[in-house]
Amino acid sequence: MSEMFMRSGDVANLVGVTVRALHHYHEIGLLIPGHLTEGGHRLYNQKDIQKLYQILALKNFGFTLEEIRDMLHTADPDPSLIVRLQLEKATEALAVQISLCNALREVLESLEARESPSVHDLAEIIMIMQVHTRQYLSDEQIRQLKQQYKSLSAQEAERREQDWHSFIERLAKSHSENLAVDSPQAQKLARYWNEFVQSATGSDPVLAEAVHRFHADNQNDHLRFGLTPELFQYLQRIRQAAESSADS
Repeated sequence: MSEMFMRSGDVANLVGVTVRALHHYHEIGLLIPGHLTEGGHRLYNQKDIQKLYQILALKNFGFTLEEIRDMLHTADPDPSLIVRLQLEKATEALAVQISLCNALREVLESLEARESPSVHDLAEIIMIMQVHTRQYLSDEQIRQLKQQYKSLSAQEAERREQDWHSFIERLAKSHSENLAVDSPQAQKLARYWNEFVQSATGSDPVLAEAVHRFHADNQNDHLRFGLTPELFQYLQRIRQAAESSADS
């Protein structure tokens, strides 16, 4: 019996990841497709899909892609090593929560003293709450995002806010009208999102992946700025349609 293969778009829909993520896993040597066509298309067999499920499980456990790659390349991974690494992450997370408590305490004391925290102070607290609670970014990546935020002029910040609200309105309208994910209007929304993420992250693919993971994981977070879980899932389907079309 000949071996069965699946294309990137089909694997993405089956497992619940993006085609872009599959390409990234290939590029960093984490998940090598079982076959590449002469045209360069990636084809995955059952063993590849099982490995992909392992990767996603370890990601949910809190490991980075680099750590997962190292673990999976070991012939017989040591369970105690995995637990030890997770313990280190839990210790780091505890330190983050203590830092968050101290930061919030300072803001509360400032408010009780009738002093208004600066916009940057509040933005920093929000950043800590968003990206540290589940360890999405490193300290250096958080520093990069803060620098980009602070470099915006008042006019540019206002323009971005207006563009964002317009995007959310158009996305919500398209979702309520059940607009086809491969329609030109829907694909225009996907292009805006991709451009927005690239601009916000300085075109850093690791930061961009962290943004997507944050919105995918935090289903009930109140800091989503209008991008509800339903709208984000709809947006993901639009992006997958665009990636599948580009990959075919």
